Amino acid sequence: MAEGDSLVRSARKLRPVIDGRVILSASAPNLRSSLRTHAARLEGRRVESVETRGKHLLIHLDDGLSLHSHLGMNGGWRVDTGRGFGKPERNAWLLLEAEGADRPGTQGRVAQFGGTTLRLVRTVELARDTRLASLGPDILAANFDLEAAAVRLRSSPDQIGVALLDQKLVCGIGNIFKSEACFEAGIDPWRPAASLSRSPDGSDEAVRLLGIARRQMLDAVETGRRPGRIYKQTGRPCRMCRRSRVRSRGQGDDNRTTYWCPNCQR
Repeated sequence: MAEGDSLVRSARKLRPVIDGRVILSASAPNLRSSLRTHAARLEGRRVESVETRGKHLLIHLDDGLSLHSHLGMNGGWRVDTGRGFGKPERNAWLLLEAEGADRPGTQGRVAQFGGTTLRLVRTVELARDTRLASLGPDILAANFDLEAAAVRLRSSPDQIGVALLDQKLVCGIGNIFKSEACFEAGIDPWRPAASLSRSPDGSDEAVRLLGIARRQMLDAVETGRRPGRIYKQTGRPCRMCRRSRVRSRGQGDDNRTTYWCPNCQR
């Protein structure tokens, strides 16, 4: 599933192309697109901002409308850099062309391929959307409060690996960074979240864990590279201790695979 870092990178790619510009044409070539009969409503509207909230991307338009996108496991936003999208346009859920495509150094075409959500709604309705309204603080937000988020994480009745994926506690973390952050922190993802300790000297396991996840994700935003020391390394020697092999098993009601080293993570 697309995690918070990939959404921020998508927003960064989209802003120079469509932010502040009028949409000249809009279509939904894919027959399965939920905007098949509504795409034309976007034409003539100006993009006012492109926003991310955890794993959700919002494109706000004038006249009080917004596009709400969630990419799920395999969706993605692409920008035409002059060589197309790298995928057949007939598969696009939404294809937009904005003014300014003829300016030197700019391109005016963007598209979403795949995803679980793509809808056009009144902006005021977003506040009533249960998925968005229930989101916890965004781990990649500039004003993210580590200590407040740590309190939320410890309040979970679930295991740490499950709690990190609970978007109602902290949003943006996905399966990759769940495993990678726990590994770097040396924390067993199978422990109860409530067991994350706070010491009189000021050390706080939950703060440290979330701080590591945030740093890893911010690095991924800037470089496009994610850590790969534990994720999908099942059966290979642990890169940290070289004494144990990486294990993996489904965790939580959603059975999301967790990767961990039984020697390094206690």
